Amino acid sequence: MSSAKDSFSPEMIRIFKIFGLGSLLFVLLLSFFNEKRANNSGEEKPMMRITDADRLFFKNLRALHYDLEGRDDAKINIYRHGKRTKDASIPHLNLSILINRVKDEAYIFVEPQPDELPLQLQWKNLLSGEEGELSFYGGDTFAHFEFVSKLNFLLDENIQFKMAVGDSWEPVLTEMEVIKTTIKDYYRLTNNPN
Repeated sequence: MSSAKDSFSPEMIRIFKIFGLGSLLFVLLLSFFNEKRANNSGEEKPMMRITDADRLFFKNLRALHYDLEGRDDAKINIYRHGKRTKDASIPHLNLSILINRVKDEAYIFVEPQPDELPLQLQWKNLLSGEEGELSFYGGDTFAHFEFVSKLNFLLDENIQFKMAVGDSWEPVLTEMEVIKTTIKDYYRLTNNPN
């Protein structure tokens, strides 16, 4: 019976060595040019992915409460709550849910009236007297999500909101249920635990 060393010729052993060493060098070289880094900061970006089950739940049960605008050019469906403020003559703040049909993602967008940026909101807790400001400068989907997340923590029947319109401050969000419902539906659609 021949040994394992006899079964490989010297040329074959040299090819194995070259292939093994070449593979290791190739992997090492690729590791230096890897631009994607692990996120170890502890701050996760919000999940905007939606599953088929969540999409079906939204379309069959929740979408009935929304007006649908289909944007075939962008392959996006825009859902605006049917009970939102529609009068363009009074300042208001609406939210819309955008579903990207190609990427299976959903986004939440801020739609102020007037639509001038930056959007400045003042809030005051009528019970504790605590007050503050919330600003929105526009931006990408993450900026909209971040603003809505901050706004969500302030939505309470004891909080009064005012929006900067020109040089004056006008009351907004007097009907918070529409905003709360839209945020809740978005979080349910994207499986966000908020």
